[in-house]
Amino acid sequence: MRPGDAIGNFTSRAGIVRVRNALNPMLWTTAVVFPTSLLAAYFFRDDVVLKYALAAFGAIPVLVTIISYFIFLFKDPDRLQSEEYLLRHQAMQILYRKEAESEVVEVVDEEPRLEIEPNPGSNSDES
Repeated sequence: MRPGDAIGNFTSRAGIVRVRNALNPMLWTTAVVFPTSLLAAYFFRDDVVLKYALAAFGAIPVLVTIISYFIFLFKDPDRLQSEEYLLRHQAMQILYRKEAESEVVEVVDEEPRLEIEPNPGSNSDES
């Protein structure tokens, strides 16, 4: 396998993100900024101030991502879940009603239905 094929394969797979959550923008920023700044720090390894400044600049997204993860972990853990999980969770919450009897509902096999609750002020006997 040629290096060009390996890079093309990696970039095509990197473009397919299956899990989307609140940390994805920070993770992508970390994946781009961290290696780039370390590479730049390597090229400027003779200038001590610039080398450490670039390395510190590359560490900022990593630290922000880690801190954000722990903030979301304790304050709003649902933001760490994928969009697909959140949509399924919301659908299950809509299907399950506390007043109704508990029953197992298979979302895929069930036909969609529209349930209309009568208004308490209207007279439903008038037809």
